[in-house]
Amino acid sequence: MQTPLTTADLAQGEYKLVANHPLRLLHAAGRHIECLSGTAWITAYGQNTDFLLRAGQSFQVPNDGLTLVEAIGHGRIHLAPQCQPRRSLGQALRHWLLGAR
Repeated sequence: MQTPLTTADLAQGEYKLVANHPLRLLHAAGRHIECLSGTAWITAYGQNTDFLLRAGQSFQVPNDGLTLVEAIGHGRIHLAPQCQPRRSLGQALRHWLLGAR
């Protein structure tokens, strides 16, 4: 028996997860997944390991390959838009110095 897949339209929002019913994300590089309840199991294309998130933990999708998000039991996640890249210390210092003028 094949496992049914649900494809997210990449809309921002909450998704209920159920075991054996993975949420399929395509072209989601940079999207932010936050576990709201339960345990989320994430398999991302090109990664050597899977990732487990518990409530309060988050994950940034590393590339545009297929990413599967499933619950161990039941759970909820929040899918957010692409995160802004963090500034390096040098970039932050430059921004602060230029802003001080």
